[in-house]
Amino acid sequence: MRIIGPPSASLEKVMFNLNIDTNGVHPRFVNEMVNPLWDAAIKYTIDPVGVIAQAYKETGMGNYTGKVKPEFFNTCGLKVRYQNLNFTEYANPQPLLGDQPLAHAMFASWQVGAIAHVQHLRIYAGWPVDDIILDPRYTYITNKWCENFEDLSGKWAPALDYGQKIVEIARRLQA
Repeated sequence: MRIIGPPSASLEKVMFNLNIDTNGVHPRFVNEMVNPLWDAAIKYTIDPVGVIAQAYKETGMGNYTGKVKPEFFNTCGLKVRYQNLNFTEYANPQPLLGDQPLAHAMFASWQVGAIAHVQHLRIYAGWPVDDIILDPRYTYITNKWCENFEDLSGKWAPALDYGQKIVEIARRLQA
């Protein structure tokens, strides 16, 4: 499933399939997150179905069961710019590593978080952004890594089946 491209399903189809999903989709996912993700994906020529599928996976269907909290408005687990920066001499007793809350980027709204998410995907696909960069890790991606969502495996996340799981979710949203 290609990252760069038009929508592989309609927004209505995706919303319908999310609303019949009985796996515990949080209302915030459908009511607050989907439209900003869709709009950002369209603006940056990314397949919005793949973006929504990735956000679905990364946020636990909008339930945010990990260290990232909904008030971060982070739809994809995007890390901060200086991930290994150690703030132990300040108020934080832990370095900013791994799955700690402060290792993740925080955004002002779902719209801003969605744009950062999509900009990160766009640069992963080797397509630069000609706009204000909201992705805090944008400059760390220096070459084309991924043409398809499946290619994100082992790159965006360490899991070797990460991209395949996104595509499985996307296929359910397209059905």
